[in-house]
Amino acid sequence: MYVYVGAEMIDVIVKNILFFSQASTPGYTLFLQAVDDESHGLPIVIGQFEAQAIALALEQIRLERPLTHDLLSSIIDQLTDGLESVSITGLEEGTFYAQLAIRSAGEIEHVDARPSDAIALALRARAPIRVTSAVFERAAVITPKRSDPSPPAKPSLADNVERIVQQAKVRSDLEQELREAVSREDYESAARIRDRLLTLS
Repeated sequence: MYVYVGAEMIDVIVKNILFFSQASTPGYTLFLQAVDDESHGLPIVIGQFEAQAIALALEQIRLERPLTHDLLSSIIDQLTDGLESVSITGLEEGTFYAQLAIRSAGEIEHVDARPSDAIALALRARAPIRVTSAVFERAAVITPKRSDPSPPAKPSLADNVERIVQQAKVRSDLEQELREAVSREDYESAARIRDRLLTLS
């Protein structure tokens, strides 16, 4: 549905990942910044697990038990000639659409994906992240200049990534403890660990 062959593309980088809490549903906003234009950024709302996958990739950290994105990245590397690039190609009713460009047997195969998953894979493969100019022009927002009067600066990407990575490590450790508690049939401890996992945001 979202064909972009021949469309003008804009190279972007991950500028920041900001946490927000709306009612009982916490989430994150991923900001992509055009490489050649620091005045505009593309905000995309993503989930907690996707934010963790992106943050871990930015820090080049692999947990003891690989995440889904680590597994998929390994499959792409082993079964194809690699991930060429990822592109955010469409926006419909507030939902962004993306595609992976995978090189295989000398040709490029395009695979539909969620933008958050595509970006998590691109960071692991160090592949370019692109947005069609039509999507960027439609959804990008102006980012304030450093000289503009503004509220206190928000935490930097490094600060936010460190926080998300620490949460991912805590979650991974708790999940391991939960598995061990269940294997030894200590269901009281398992229930306490489960409750702690539910409080993580």
